Amino acid sequence: MQTAIQTLEALFYEKILLYQELVACLKRERDALIKTDMDVLWEIADEKQSIVSRIATVREKILAALSEASIDHGMNVSSFSLADVLALIPQGHRARRFKKTYLSLVALKDEIHQRSRENRLFIEESLDFLDELIGVIVGAADKPKPVYNNGRSLTCGKRHANLLLHKEV
Repeated sequence: MQTAIQTLEALFYEKILLYQELVACLKRERDALIKTDMDVLWEIADEKQSIVSRIATVREKILAALSEASIDHGMNVSSFSLADVLALIPQGHRARRFKKTYLSLVALKDEIHQRSRENRLFIEESLDFLDELIGVIVGAADKPKPVYNNGRSLTCGKRHANLLLHKEV
């Protein structure tokens, strides 16, 4: 059991390192989005995919370590839950070795979700601005047509030019 606990501890730290890499990747992605550097964005997309794949591998290793320690977990990679894994670790080991690691992982995961959400919002706002700008250039403002309002509702007769003038840059 001691070997399994040491293995799990090492895997938790490996997962922290991977999450930190992903945070750094998302920071670089934001910079590339601001600069509109498509080559760097493609590189970052490949790097993010590689990191996510390595995180899945770490999950597999954690589940394998639990199985080797004869701990019935009932999880697979897609239903993996770090909280459930922590609950399966004996109380004495959990408090000493895993509590800080678990909290670090939760904080990093929250930061990843936040940065990802911010990057996605930046992309959506940039595309909306370009859509409005192109609409003005091609004269779509002169023809009242049904236009989607930020993907939420269909509005008729709204003019692109009016939206462009009210857009914050």
